[in-house]
Amino acid sequence: MRIDPIPHHSVAIVGGGFGGALTALKLLDQTEVPLAITIIERREELGRGVAYSTSDPAHLVNGPAEIFSLYPEDPGHLSRWLVENGPAYGWTPPAEAGTSSPPRYLYGTYVRDELARAVANARLGSTLRHIRSSASGLVATPSRIRITTADGTSVEADEAVLALGVFQPRLSAAEAQLAGHPRFAASPWDALALDRLKGCEEVLLIGSSLSMVDAVASMEARGYRGRYRVISRRGQFVEGRRTVDAARDFLADGPLPSTARELLSRVKAERRSISAEGADWQGLPLAIRPHILSLWQGASDHERLRFTRHLRAFWDVTAHRSAPESHAIIERVISEGRLEHGRARILGFAIEGSEITASLKTATGVETVPFDGVIDCRGHQLHDWRRVSDPFVKSLLASGEVRPHSTGYGIDATPAGDLINEEGLVHRNLSAIGHPLRGVAWESSSITEQRAQAIALADRILTKFTPVRVA
Repeated sequence: MRIDPIPHHSVAIVGGGFGGALTALKLLDQTEVPLAITIIERREELGRGVAYSTSDPAHLVNGPAEIFSLYPEDPGHLSRWLVENGPAYGWTPPAEAGTSSPPRYLYGTYVRDELARAVANARLGSTLRHIRSSASGLVATPSRIRITTADGTSVEADEAVLALGVFQPRLSAAEAQLAGHPRFAASPWDALALDRLKGCEEVLLIGSSLSMVDAVASMEARGYRGRYRVISRRGQFVEGRRTVDAARDFLADGPLPSTARELLSRVKAERRSISAEGADWQGLPLAIRPHILSLWQGASDHERLRFTRHLRAFWDVTAHRSAPESHAIIERVISEGRLEHGRARILGFAIEGSEITASLKTATGVETVPFDGVIDCRGHQLHDWRRVSDPFVKSLLASGEVRPHSTGYGIDATPAGDLINEEGLVHRNLSAIGHPLRGVAWESSSITEQRAQAIALADRILTKFTPVRVA
């Protein structure tokens, strides 16, 4: 085994997507001491991860550029970057760049380029190294952490950060029947699979949220003129985002709700009030969003699980809306009579040549419907680490260095993000950011939440490294 030590004041980051790259950027921008950072990421480019690796210009960031700057103290930074750099990367921003929703590939380029800027401008002696491999194991001691990689490298560091993204769920038993079928796309971001479907007449889309929007936008860009049948278990359907102000801060009226039932009651009452005033309901999730962390961390596990069972689907479709440009495509397809959506559950599939027949359980009974294409649009939604097949995740759990969160979402940690091992002891040099903290901080996967986490995490790590000045 090759041992690759890192000098003192070192940080190893497992995962080089948005969360990992942003953590490195904030460390480099803020450090007052020479700092050696190693990012273990199998992709060629840092900052992209799953979300921003797509090259399809139809896949847009689901929010306005003005809220996605990497620097909250400078909210116009991304908008200016888009104006200055967008055309060189194949995208011309509109006159109001701040309200635009740029392609996700371009946002990934923004993160990548800003990380490169941080490296170039870092304190003398600071370095960033990218190991193109996957982590395979981790051993933590109070003073050092050793991470092994799939190619045999062993990295040692003072601090380590798990910036692992979400994991795609396994195919359901019904969908597994279609594995390998040329007319089945197991991911809405598989360009080659979508290419094979553009000549179909009837396509079934499993899932009705943002991944479905991506699939339709990509198919339409390919010239598809057939019909879509969109199904989901609850029958929810993603909304398009409108530019509205946040509703009044109704949750400031007294103590925050501590139960899912009480929260639902207060949200319904406020929704009725907004409707009576003739205002736009989309201001409501904007008023709720600042309280999400406090609501989640103030609830018991019993109430958190009640929320995930009964209210999560409603929250997701309300809070996570599609970009206006993307939703315009959905509305056009619906107006042309080419898309229908509703509540249904897949019972199974039968395959005859190129035709796929789906057995669907709907509100009116069981339907047997022929399709000549199927796209799994459920997205990357597997958060339960006990069901994740990734070897590194399995190794972390088996070694006891981490333990699953009691809700079944991600892994256990303090509110600040320091990880907790199977014995209930808090690691003082092993932290996480983003998706692994879903059970600790519900909306931990969004850009704005990961941005706040990265800033706080960099500050905590650097506090340990920076000498205390004596006046």
